Amino acid sequence: MTAGALLADAGPYEKMVSFEISSSDLDQAMNRASRQISRQVNIAGFRPGKAPRRLVENQVGFERIRADALEELVPHRVGEILSETEIAPVVPPLLESVTDGANGSVRVEVRVTTWPRLESVPDYRGRTVKVRTLPPVSVEVESRIQELRQMYAPLQTVDRAAEEGDFVVIDMTAWDGEHSVESLALDGFSYEVGSETLNARIDEGLLGHESGDEISISAPLPEWLSSQADTADGGGLSEAGEDSEASEGSDGEPPDALYRIRIVEVQARSLPDLDDAWASEYTGHDSLEDLRQEMGGELEPKFMETQWSLLTTETLAELASDLELDLPERLESAQMELQFRRHLSFLERLEIDHTTYLKGLEITNEQFLEELRAQAVTSLKSRILIEAVVDSEDLVVDDAELAQTLEEGARESEDPEAFLQHMEESDHPERIRSDMLIARAQAFLAMQIQPVDDEGQPVEIEPPSWVRAWFEPTENPETEGGSAEAVYEAEVINDPDPD
Repeated sequence: MTAGALLADAGPYEKMVSFEISSSDLDQAMNRASRQISRQVNIAGFRPGKAPRRLVENQVGFERIRADALEELVPHRVGEILSETEIAPVVPPLLESVTDGANGSVRVEVRVTTWPRLESVPDYRGRTVKVRTLPPVSVEVESRIQELRQMYAPLQTVDRAAEEGDFVVIDMTAWDGEHSVESLALDGFSYEVGSETLNARIDEGLLGHESGDEISISAPLPEWLSSQADTADGGGLSEAGEDSEASEGSDGEPPDALYRIRIVEVQARSLPDLDDAWASEYTGHDSLEDLRQEMGGELEPKFMETQWSLLTTETLAELASDLELDLPERLESAQMELQFRRHLSFLERLEIDHTTYLKGLEITNEQFLEELRAQAVTSLKSRILIEAVVDSEDLVVDDAELAQTLEEGARESEDPEAFLQHMEESDHPERIRSDMLIARAQAFLAMQIQPVDDEGQPVEIEPPSWVRAWFEPTENPETEGGSAEAVYEAEVINDPDPD
């Protein structure tokens, strides 16, 4: 190690690196810093970069010049020491202190945060993990068949009061103040009660009324009509030249409009019998059982993959939360900052700001940050556990598997040749390899535990065939692969575009 350098533990997964900078090295660096500063400040009688150090020091101060000199020297010296000791920081090293030494030298202390590692993976065999379970595929099949039955059910006139789900044929006029709303002047309009297409208050007002009833309802104009009025001349009012926007009430909200409605007819769906004839007429299947089997065959793989995804995600979250790791504060803060930038990027795409987001959730910024820190800790522990599984189980994604994945991606892209060219010229393939390793490690953990439902009863969740293939013996197990660690470290240190 560099002469005079010392390395000491400074807490969990942190080292304190201390070393001396000689007076001559510091003096030369201060000369360079002085020249750089003189290019940025105006000193009478001298061209930029030509003023003597003494005059620059008089203008900006000795400490400013020394600080700039140390900013040049310290990273280079720390890099040399870390390279010699093979210590890899996961966040930029932090300058802790600078103390004066003998003969104009200085002693520097720098805190280095390293990536936490598990010495071994806990034995999770037989461990129970509560997992959200999907209903049987047959339940979803029957639900979809009922939707089809409702969709194709004919309407029949009924001699009773309107109920939710019924259709009413109505004549309607609407008045916004003294102006009638032309786009809401309807004759013989078929409206589904409970759809809230017009307004929830109108739906409530229609309930319990029969054919021939005439009612008046005070309710806001439909939102879709308000948005049209913002862009259309006249706002849909019968008198041209009037303001298209309704005046605001005392509470800042537009005043209610008055709806006058006459119910012409009440209609209800006449649900057909679910039988082979219905299946043949409306779906083209030979029988109802054929329809069920086809739907089930289409849904089964999707349900299996969704259930497996729930299992792997919830297993990792619970097992990671149980890890007793004292994470460095600076690592937690770096992860929080990374996630917050992604959060802001997401809000930017939605065209809302952070304050509006907090108001929508009815939480304070302090509550948001508390939850963000909890998420950051869980994310870090999850990656630490994943990395330990990759190492302990010798999980790899060989070059052939990676190439196959890239070829599949190319086939799905608009320009396969350009896709592969972009992959070849970037680091995306190694990131994809890392994602594949993470999925493989998550699958390994999920296959160790016993999933249970909300009542604590064991449930059987079969991994998809492509997951089982990961762990089947191969003829050539000695293949090259990569770990997820390097990708994560680059993510924290280099701060990639969150998109």
